[in-house]
Order: sequence, then C-alpha cells, then structure tokens
Amino acid sequence: MRLRLVRIMDTQGFGGPVEVARLLVPSDWQVDGGVTWAQGIVTRCPQNIVQARWRARSKDGLMGFEILPQYSWVWSDDQLSQQTMQQSAANNMACDANPLASPPDFLSCMVLPRVRPGARVVAAEPTQSLAQAEQQKLAGTYGPIVQQGYLRGFRAEAGRVRAQYQLGNQPVEEWMSATIATIAAPTANSAALMNGGVAMTASTFQVMAYNVIGTWAPRGQLDQHAKLFATMLTSLRGNPQYAAAVGAWLRNMANIQREGAMDRQKIWREAQDYISNSIQQTYRENQVVQDRMAEQFGQTIRGVETSVDPRSNEPVELVGGYVGAWSNGKGEYILSDSPNFNPATALHEDWREMKKPRKIA
Repeated sequence: MRLRLVRIMDTQGFGGPVEVARLLVPSDWQVDGGVTWAQGIVTRCPQNIVQARWRARSKDGLMGFEILPQYSWVWSDDQLSQQTMQQSAANNMACDANPLASPPDFLSCMVLPRVRPGARVVAAEPTQSLAQAEQQKLAGTYGPIVQQGYLRGFRAEAGRVRAQYQLGNQPVEEWMSATIATIAAPTANSAALMNGGVAMTASTFQVMAYNVIGTWAPRGQLDQHAKLFATMLTSLRGNPQYAAAVGAWLRNMANIQREGAMDRQKIWREAQDYISNSIQQTYRENQVVQDRMAEQFGQTIRGVETSVDPRSNEPVELVGGYVGAWSNGKGEYILSDSPNFNPATALHEDWREMKKPRKIA
C-alpha cells in the first residue's frame, strides 16, 4: 500500500484553519470536505452544530472512504411528551423528535436516502465488539450519575448496513456503519400530572448517532479491499486540542450568548495551552474504539505502531500488522505484507525503510 498522510480541517470554527484529525489514504486518491458549523441552531440543538463531512476517493470515484456528520435527537416513552417535543422542534426551539432506532434502522431510514439516493440495503448486522467498547466509555461518564438517580440508564449500539447503488453507469456497493448512544432520564408521567399526581415513571431519551462512516467499491470487490479500508480507519487520529476546544465551546455556549459574542478563538488558544487528563483519556479510549471499528472489515489490524523516519529521525505513527514500512521523505509511506518487497528496487524511487525505535530498559 502506498499511502500519504492527510489532515481533516475545520476552517470556520476558530478563526482560522484548525486540524480536526489526520489519517492515511492511498497516495493517488483525491480528498475533499472538512468540518463546518451549522447556522441557526445554537439555541435549538447545539449537539448538531459541528458537522464533519469528509471523503477520500479514487480517481474514477468508484472506491472511497467517507466520514458523515453525527446527528442528535430526542424522544420520550410518554405520548404527551412526544407531542410537546415535536412541537418544540417544529418551532425551531429544540432538537428533532424521532423514535428510538437501531444503527441499521438509522442508516437505512435516515442516512442512506439523504446521502445515497436510490441505494438498496442488502444486508445489516450489529457490531458487538464496538458496542461493548462504547458501552464502557458511557459507563465511565454516566455510571456515577445513574447511581445517584439523576439518570435512568444508558446504552451503546453499533452496526452497519451493506447497500448497492449506481455511480454513473457503474454498480457499486458500500458498507456504512454507525454507533448510537442513548441516555435515558426519568420524567413525570403526563397522565398522572393531569390527575394531580406526580409519578416519575416516564423516560426521556437523548440520542446521538456518531462514527458514521461509509466505504465503497465496485460491486463484487468490496470485500477484497477490506484491509485497505481497515488501515485507513485505524490510522485515523483525532486532535485532542480540537476536541477540548469544541467541548469548552459547547459547555460555555450559554455564557457566550449572554455576553453577545461567540469567542471561539479565545477558547482555541486556551485549549492549546491546556488539555485536561479527561480529554487525553477520552482520546486514548477513542483509539480503542477505532480498532474495534476496523474489525468490522474482517481483517486483523494491530492498532498503531511507532516507526522512525530515517531522514528526520522523528517517530511516526503507522498502522501495525505489516511486515515493513518505508518513507520517501515527501509525506508518503509504503506498507507491505511481503518480507521480500523493497520499494526502492521495485519502483526505482528513493524509499528508505523505517525502523522501530529502541526500547529503553
């Protein structure tokens, strides 16, 4: 695999281009997109403000890897509360109100019709290992709140669908995956309230669908490119400073609104100066989750290994599980499964093998 390192950027949020994440893509693929900030929903549904849509595609567009926006909505198991939520959303006062959905249902009904018109779902399956990793993350955040009685519970689900459609005149197929976190809070039963009583027997749900990722190839070739897509996915590295800055902006949004200015640039500078331990812990946990996501493709990818660039002597994180890695000093890398392959000889280019750093006893 001949790969290059690319960066996903946010050019709107903090007064200038800011790196959101980086990953490896095939050297001859084209990339486009990034992170945008939705307008007009600051008071309505702040969870949906930051929208990431980015893709890498082969020159003919018949193979690709796409990151799609996350989406948050609300629901209730109380009928009157459902009507209130729907009316608030219609008045542009709250997040959309939709029934609870599994990841395959969410993808089939809410994502594919919008981003892949005419696509036909031919298979769907859960991803248990990814759901378990996400459930552990939720337990760390919400477990103590549930024990205190402020929340009723939480649940993480993960899954994917396989869809078929046409790109131009060419038939393609795609795996699209998503994770859904549902947080349940106790609320009053409307019927009891109307009769003068108070019974906290109903539940309201805050739902977030994220890690929405699609990978496609010509029909009949999707599975044979599984390792390439797993390599790209496992190489994805989020910028913890960016995560800290977005989190700080969301937490302080009410204060910012009262002051009459959305000073995201100041928050970004503060995030660069200090990243809390909790953010770093979340960053490490996210890498575990990405390794689980790579397992969806049916290939064993051993996370990330550090190699040393022989030209700069700087450490570089590359996807593990390969026999050798080479650098050409131009931001490109070659990963190979063959112990006899030497790109300098095979390609007649200046490639130098990358070594593992020495471990200090």
